[in-house]
Amino acid sequence: MSKLLISLKIISYIFFIFTLFIKISLTSDSDLKESNILFDKGEYLESVNLASKNLSIESYIFQARTLAIYGHFFLEGEEAIKIFKQATEFAFLALDIDAFDDNAHVEAAHTMGRYSQLIGIVSALREGYAEKISFHLDEAIIINPNNISAQISKGTWHAEIVDKAGFMANILYGATSDQARKHYENALNLDSDDIGFLYEISYGLSLLDDKKDRVKAKKLLSKVIATEPKNHLDGLYIEKAKNLIKEL
Repeated sequence: MSKLLISLKIISYIFFIFTLFIKISLTSDSDLKESNILFDKGEYLESVNLASKNLSIESYIFQARTLAIYGHFFLEGEEAIKIFKQATEFAFLALDIDAFDDNAHVEAAHTMGRYSQLIGIVSALREGYAEKISFHLDEAIIINPNNISAQISKGTWHAEIVDKAGFMANILYGATSDQARKHYENALNLDSDDIGFLYEISYGLSLLDDKKDRVKAKKLLSKVIATEPKNHLDGLYIEKAKNLIKEL
């Protein structure tokens, strides 16, 4: 066999591998786009199943976030705990790929945070989740100070600990109401229209023992309720906003 023929076969093989790689990549991207469409429709588990075909960091972050949302809104007890743990595993798979991805850190905190809310903040504090969650949120904010979810989550980290630990919150964990407000303001300066963001900020403010915080929470909740939902999740947040505003 001539050297020219061998070279042509090698080139053909390389071209075949390259074409196959491109095809797989395009298919994976297509799956992730379709997963987001399913998510917007409220087909959360279906979106996760489709996204699982994609082994990228974006897919792991998507799966972590979606499972945490699904568990928070639709599940209770052991079923929710199982989903939150699975979601956390996906978040850490994303961090294994890139430890400097701010969204991966956010989802690590998000999934553990939802688990903490389920088992109770006091129990979560005893199990060391305050430090774990704080670490990942601080990392996310260091990497990207404009990560709105990180800012809101860090604000709620402060608010929930203050709500449960009172004056000991600062002594034991460095959590304060002023820091919660600071992070919420940071988030609002970045985006003051997103329904989910506004609800989560309102929820955190409702935990702070100050009249001005409750007044602000009501104002933000009123804005949520008056906003047209863009997807299924927005609709869920609007219903939660209607319930929360009645309690304030």
